[in-house]
Amino acid sequence: MKLIDIIINNAEKGILITSYCSSCKIHIWPPNHYCKSCSKKTGFRKINRKGVLLEKSFSYLPDLIGNYGVGEFSGIRMVGSIDPSILPDDRISISQVGIKDNKLNLEFSKIKIKRLK
Repeated sequence: MKLIDIIINNAEKGILITSYCSSCKIHIWPPNHYCKSCSKKTGFRKINRKGVLLEKSFSYLPDLIGNYGVGEFSGIRMVGSIDPSILPDDRISISQVGIKDNKLNLEFSKIKIKRLK
């Protein structure tokens, strides 16, 4: 089974995984059988769903109209749909993982920070 097939099968269940090097302690995206840093064989690990929004944009593509952002999670960067009120540097989480047209489909939401009184 190809790496991408394993990732897609997990994403269909709402689980986001990628290659992980246990020697270097890093997630690898795009997925690979071997670590780019040490060349050792990789395994799989879930990606931390909490991260930060780096950039945002609006798509005018007919099937993809809406707001999208680049988020950084577990040291890797991924694209997902966002609410227009989310701004760069906001803390975000991956609120939805799925597959659309045989591609990874992510949705990010803002993490609400509780203020101390």
